[in-house]
Amino acid sequence: MTTFDNHRTSVAAGRPPRRMLIAVIAATVTAAVLAAITPWPRGFQGAPTGDAELMTELEDALGSQHWQHVAAARIDGDEVTFAGTGADEHTEFEIGSITKTFTAALFADAIDRGEVKADTRLGEVWPELEGKVAEVTLQSIAMQRSGLPAQEPAPSFSDGVMSVLSNYLHTDPYRGDAAAIVASLSKVEVGDPEPEYSNYGFAVLGQALAEAADRDYSDLVRDRLTEPLGMKETFVPESVDGLSHGFTASGLPAAPWTLGGSAPAGAIRSTTHDLTIWLRAVSDGTAPGAEAAEPRTDFEDDRIGWAWFTTTHDGSTITWHNGGTGGYRSYLGFDPKSGDGVIVLNDSANDVDAAAALIGAASTDARSMEGERS
Repeated sequence: MTTFDNHRTSVAAGRPPRRMLIAVIAATVTAAVLAAITPWPRGFQGAPTGDAELMTELEDALGSQHWQHVAAARIDGDEVTFAGTGADEHTEFEIGSITKTFTAALFADAIDRGEVKADTRLGEVWPELEGKVAEVTLQSIAMQRSGLPAQEPAPSFSDGVMSVLSNYLHTDPYRGDAAAIVASLSKVEVGDPEPEYSNYGFAVLGQALAEAADRDYSDLVRDRLTEPLGMKETFVPESVDGLSHGFTASGLPAAPWTLGGSAPAGAIRSTTHDLTIWLRAVSDGTAPGAEAAEPRTDFEDDRIGWAWFTTTHDGSTITWHNGGTGGYRSYLGFDPKSGDGVIVLNDSANDVDAAAALIGAASTDARSMEGERS
């Protein structure tokens, strides 16, 4: 009690004790160092490319953040418009969880091929599984309601530590390979089959499809999706080669992710050029497994198909998915009636979901101008 009273008197008299003074100085120095090494929020970096009007609309939609390089595409009927800063339609980005739309398409395609059924259980894919996990169906995973945990269980204690440290070192936190994903199923705890977004679930789904086809996941993506559609700039990376890094939300470098055995949840790299092919083929039904985008059940305030979300707001309906890795964010969405859509790829960890406002905007502006002229 005496110490507290003395401390209170010293502060009131304007003479802070030595320990407090040292703490204040240390905090001030730390803040100064962080300010020096952390870039302040700023606009997009690099030379502009493509359509200046689309880039202006995108900047208005996304607002002021610490952006680096961005590439965007808008589909309006038969017209495709590209724009960017420091990047163009052929610049490679990590697309994060947009990968799940490819995994979902492989699921639908595998059903068409007779390799699996919608209600195929994990115990049918891997007969050694027992208990609750063996009863989980592939369809429940695809609709994000399997009861599987959100993230991959750490293969070992050291891997768990490294995954935690990766948040601070800005490196890939996904350390298990495909065999580790399968092995983890024997000890995973399965919750109630309620809507819960699960990266681990989609890792399991992709590896189950690979097992059923007796192929690697990356081979399935290439042979069944990207090659038939002519998407030459889209692939599942085997190493970090090709990308130096992305950036955190504050502008610090973040290492590329390959995700190992969790690749089906978010590893694909692509370009806006290729994703316009993907968006159009899914929206018009010509992509293998395009039926994955069809809404099937509720998911919180949205509807969900296999991976794809569908949101209805103020009379407009958008089918979409977004993505994020340590140094990248992405968004792809389209109007299922008109096929109009928007794609944004960005090499910083700042969300670009607000780009959804640009879907159909060109058509709306054109109709407005026609109305003014009449």
